[in-house]
Amino acid sequence: MSSPTPSEPSPPSGPPPGQSPYGYGYPPQHFPGQHPGYGDPHGRRPARNGLAITSLVLGILALATCWLALPGIILGILAVIFGGIGLARARTDRVSNKGMAIAGMITGVLAAVVGTVLVIVAVRIASDCQEQFGADITEEQLQSCIEDSVGG
Repeated sequence: MSSPTPSEPSPPSGPPPGQSPYGYGYPPQHFPGQHPGYGDPHGRRPARNGLAITSLVLGILALATCWLALPGIILGILAVIFGGIGLARARTDRVSNKGMAIAGMITGVLAAVVGTVLVIVAVRIASDCQEQFGADITEEQLQSCIEDSVGG
């Protein structure tokens, strides 16, 4: 095979070694601690934090059931526990979902506080009605007293 004559175009060749195929400088460099623009070049993803997800789900369920008092309190406490463990794991094991753990803890605390307040209010109303009618209060009297106290 002979070399091309000046009238024939030369065949395309790749860029010289170490240069970008697009001719615009070097490829972007990623340093330790920096996140690359489009994901990890090695295809690794941080491990998912199942405890954080569990905490968020329990926190949402606790908020949904806090008007029932005891389920809201129990689920709220569990959400805080799982969220605390998930947050500690996110700090030490480099797993993802730190925000979910925090959100689960917040919703759990809110639900537990609301449920506790409702229990305190219910006990207070029941004791006031018990005081008003004495030890031999009937079911109808109790119902009427509660309705009068709540305003319903």
